[in-house]
Amino acid sequence: MAKEERSLRKTKDKRTTSTRVRPKRSGSAGRPKLSLATPDASLNIREAALELFSRRGFSSVTTKDIADATGFNPALIYYYFGSKEELFRQVVTLAVERAFEQFRISRQGREHPRDILYGWLDTHILQFDTISKLIMISIDYAKTDKRKSRLDEAIHQFYDEEREVLQQTLSAGIARGDFRKVDVAETATFISTYLDGVFVRSMILKKFEPTPAIRQLRSFLDAHLKP
Repeated sequence: MAKEERSLRKTKDKRTTSTRVRPKRSGSAGRPKLSLATPDASLNIREAALELFSRRGFSSVTTKDIADATGFNPALIYYYFGSKEELFRQVVTLAVERAFEQFRISRQGREHPRDILYGWLDTHILQFDTISKLIMISIDYAKTDKRKSRLDEAIHQFYDEEREVLQQTLSAGIARGDFRKVDVAETATFISTYLDGVFVRSMILKKFEPTPAIRQLRSFLDAHLKP
């Protein structure tokens, strides 16, 4: 009898062992599944976020909204960027880099300061959509109560680099005798402010044509800077 009980107990133990759920391996613990990711996943996320932030504002857009727009899992966004704030910072940087990349293309082969200056104006025409989005998200961010220094620096980057381009070009033009002597800092600020005004007006007035307005600035500078 005891022999039969031991035999039954061994059979039961074998069945329990065979049906027990084995733990899953955790070779990639902490990482989201990247089955939908591509080498351009980070860029696709930033482009979608730029579009959403410019249309709806930083506070109104969630990571889920961005995930829905790209088809990626929200975890992938956190995997690449860590937070919505960091994604916003990289979105601003993307817009700034695209504007200045266009400027570098525009100034290739241009040696005269006047041509370089007009290349910067042309950049605002060729990259109008990108710069418009940059200005829209900057205006929206400026209204938030909780400002962060890293985000402020990302937005200021565009204006800091623009000021450097304009002041260097104006100074070079004056040194060569291509431009009359003007207050370089004041003139650079005027150009930058005028361009901002063109973009803001185009957002307010649907019938406003920005390209002719930017070309009018070129005509004004021709007369204003003439030696």
